[in-house]
Amino acid sequence: MLLSLCVIAKNEEKNLSRCLESAKNIVDEIIVVDTGSTDSTVKIAKSYGAKVFYYEWNDNFSEAKNFAFDQAKGDWILTMDADEELNSLDQNKVLPLLDNDDIDIYIFQTLSYIGNKPGLETASNLNIRLIRNNKGYYYKGAIHEQICNKNNPIIENSKVKIEKIIVYHYGYLKTVAKEKKKSDRNMQLLKKILKEDPNNHFHLFNIGNEYLRLEQFEKALEYYYKVYKKFTPKSAVTPKLLLRMILSLDALHKYDEEMEVINKGLCYYDKFTDLVYLKACLYHKQKKYSLAIKEFKKCLIMGEAPIDLCNMNDVGGYKASYALGEIYLELGDYDEAYNYYIKTIKAKPSFHIPLYRIAEILMKKEKKIDIVKLQLERFFEIPLNVEAYTKLGDIFFEKEEYDVALEYFLKAKDILKEDTRLNYYVGMSYLFMKDYKEAYSYFEKIKGGDYYKQAVYKMILCEILSNNIENTKRLFCTAKTFKDPYMYLIYKSFKNLVEEKVCSVISEDKEESKIFSDRIFMLLNVLIKIATPEIFEKSLQLLNLIDNDEVLLRLAKLYYSNRYYQLAYQEFIRSIKIFGRIDREGLEMMKNALDQSSLFTT
Repeated sequence: MLLSLCVIAKNEEKNLSRCLESAKNIVDEIIVVDTGSTDSTVKIAKSYGAKVFYYEWNDNFSEAKNFAFDQAKGDWILTMDADEELNSLDQNKVLPLLDNDDIDIYIFQTLSYIGNKPGLETASNLNIRLIRNNKGYYYKGAIHEQICNKNNPIIENSKVKIEKIIVYHYGYLKTVAKEKKKSDRNMQLLKKILKEDPNNHFHLFNIGNEYLRLEQFEKALEYYYKVYKKFTPKSAVTPKLLLRMILSLDALHKYDEEMEVINKGLCYYDKFTDLVYLKACLYHKQKKYSLAIKEFKKCLIMGEAPIDLCNMNDVGGYKASYALGEIYLELGDYDEAYNYYIKTIKAKPSFHIPLYRIAEILMKKEKKIDIVKLQLERFFEIPLNVEAYTKLGDIFFEKEEYDVALEYFLKAKDILKEDTRLNYYVGMSYLFMKDYKEAYSYFEKIKGGDYYKQAVYKMILCEILSNNIENTKRLFCTAKTFKDPYMYLIYKSFKNLVEEKVCSVISEDKEESKIFSDRIFMLLNVLIKIATPEIFEKSLQLLNLIDNDEVLLRLAKLYYSNRYYQLAYQEFIRSIKIFGRIDREGLEMMKNALDQSSLFTT
């Protein structure tokens, strides 16, 4: 049996190699249909020996895909998008499927990476991947195309099979989607279709998804509810509809409606672990701890939902264990929290956040730092390698144990010698230990890359705090060339304040002030730890140089997170009185700050 890979592509030079590389060893021919690339897409396709065809884009994915299918000579077609990748561990599962005479269509699991970069967070979908060629199968629909057959209007279920084979999808990563303006394109196509067919539930659902992706939750719900009104449990779309309604309602804090939708879903899909997990998360958010614990434990018993329901990965596994660890930690039950973090690590060794929590628990239990180090090192292979030293350094840095963090970072540097990130964090460790000279020497080693700008500003900070203000002139000249003018103005103003010079207002524009505010608090968060009280006091005047009514609330939170509870409480009160600003997190912090009663009685 011959297998043809069919891909349609337009300006996919960043993705196409990954796609073709993942399938090249199992296919007999590669068909790439280019719909108007202006980059190196075609050149890359040809470098893999692909047969390249050209198709003028007409806003119709089905027609482009059908054109690609028409060029395929294989007995079977493997269909993938250019921003997808066949899981390397599943490659050898594909070819045996072609020998099954009873099946015409195979559906694989698509795991779409979400967020800013590929990682642990994915959304699961089922998509047609293998289609028997020359049997009348074709796609229909301008977008979110559906498979049809010219010879049989209804495709028999017995001809279709789901296989646990994973295809990774990179197209929903925020950076990729934004760069390719996917939402704009999809929205345009869907609006056009809905104009002609306004009650089409499938497309109403899809346009809701586009609004959800744009975080326009009210608008997303407007479309989802049109589908939900005619609830059809047997529709393949319905479980995903429920899930996305729940996510939208949660974002809008409409918790009663959210629970209604969850419970309705569980009436119809009792094996839908995702819904139980979201129910547990909602209880947790509402601080109904006993109920949340019960539901998370139910997730662990249920395991992952069946593949046709599963949308959120690992909610029947390590995510539920981790959530239980988080709840027990909040409740102060450190032994139970510890146990669930251990279970989480065993289930997902690449998920490192529990290590930070374990360090926190051991420190709360007042374990000596050597014991904490020893216990954490046991989670890594011995002898420790660069990755382990770096991760341990990161953990102790986050816990503000800068001398221990420095020890691990330096061990990593002994192996790796020159590494920009390590130089930066060695510098930061020295900075927080108030050894400005040593800090400067490591920031100075950074000559370019992601950490360069931050290193230059940290050198300015080192010079100001060392009272070598004259030496900052050259560094400010460098900083002025950076594209971000906000940070430059803030550091310049900070220097002037330290020198007790008159400072001009930085911004009177409310929107611009928000940008300045974010950067000012980045600086204050460092200064509160390393500067003298006098210099920190001077730095607070930066907040008077912008027009932002959230500064007192943020200042209160800064004090709180640095355990200055009395100052935090006072600033919360000032924020309420002067600006009328407080939020849910602030109220919780105020309550906790009050609980530190000893501070208020002195």
